[in-house]
Amino acid sequence: MRTAMTTGTGLPPLDFRARPAPLTATLMLLGGGVGAISFAVVLWMLVTEGHASFNTSSDVAWGAPIAYYLFFLLASSGLSIIASLDTVFGIRVFYPIAKRCVWLSIITLVTGFSLLALELGHPFRMLWAMPTGLQLQSPMWWMGVLYSIDLVLLCIKFYQLHRGDWESKFTHHLSVASFVVCILAPGTLGLVFGMMAMRPAWYSPVMPMYFILTGFATATAFMLFIGSLERRGPGIAPEVRVLNDEVLPRLFFLAALAVIAMRVGQIITGLWSNFEGMEAHWRALRHPLFYVEVCGFVLSLALVSRAAWRASPAVQFLAAVIFMIAMFGARLELLIVGQEVPLFKGYWAGYTDYWPSFTEWMLVPLGMGMFLFLYGGGDWLLRLAESRAPAPR
Repeated sequence: MRTAMTTGTGLPPLDFRARPAPLTATLMLLGGGVGAISFAVVLWMLVTEGHASFNTSSDVAWGAPIAYYLFFLLASSGLSIIASLDTVFGIRVFYPIAKRCVWLSIITLVTGFSLLALELGHPFRMLWAMPTGLQLQSPMWWMGVLYSIDLVLLCIKFYQLHRGDWESKFTHHLSVASFVVCILAPGTLGLVFGMMAMRPAWYSPVMPMYFILTGFATATAFMLFIGSLERRGPGIAPEVRVLNDEVLPRLFFLAALAVIAMRVGQIITGLWSNFEGMEAHWRALRHPLFYVEVCGFVLSLALVSRAAWRASPAVQFLAAVIFMIAMFGARLELLIVGQEVPLFKGYWAGYTDYWPSFTEWMLVPLGMGMFLFLYGGGDWLLRLAESRAPAPR
């Protein structure tokens, strides 16, 4: 049975006097430093140039921050799914990382929202525009509602896990509700793109499933990355060693293989069609981000294809980083290529040229800095590595 020291409020105390582990301190310092510098640069550009510091236009209304938003929000949903493998489905091998996954899901969601907020002119208008607008037929409205509910449920779920309540009916029902929402939210986000008939390169009934699958694959890469950084000395718990050396690399391999298979189907189908606007798929073959995506997916899959390789922390780290870079490129490529054919026009009007501005690129280190700092802080103060054996249900 899981036990923990608690304060009078029922929560374990936060000991700020305790020194964080060297790796945790490094992540916090690196993330805080990079994030602070990036934020200062972005803020300066927004104050001095305003929205003109973004390379968006009437033809390219969605800039790179939308791609960054996709990357982090879909990863958040995938991390919540991994946490649910234990808390919902009772697959006990994932018990050691359930709490860590919930925290990672929260901070990736917060990071994605924060990056998008810097691109929006008045993000706080959503607080009254969403409940008063009630655009029930809009998938974008439902996306905002579902991800807001997702964040609330994740915070409550983490509170329950942190106070040691892993096995109660309330926690289980809460986990089920969180799992349902973490499937609906990325699926609805996929509808935002998949229902755009005016953007033929995006218009697809499989876009929701593609977003759910790639979000899960990104989440496995995140966990492989975190697991590769954990100490592998004799003091590590046996269940954690099995999870890091065998289960997570195999899960990552299967998820990456499924993503590659789906992308091959999407590419072939897109190239086969002769509908106006679908020529964007042919242009994608010449886009540098397409080669970042393809080469990254294949290389990361090859690195974990052999048992002798995938048990190595160094190989796991490299495969996870390469896959995340490839997926990041895929999100940006999807955004750019889908808008290359001018809206309500055709190829006869010429193609639109877009590349992220300096300000837009600076959001990348800002996002990664936020993620590393928040993860390090959680690992230091919130005991994310709890992995005692649970009581049987």
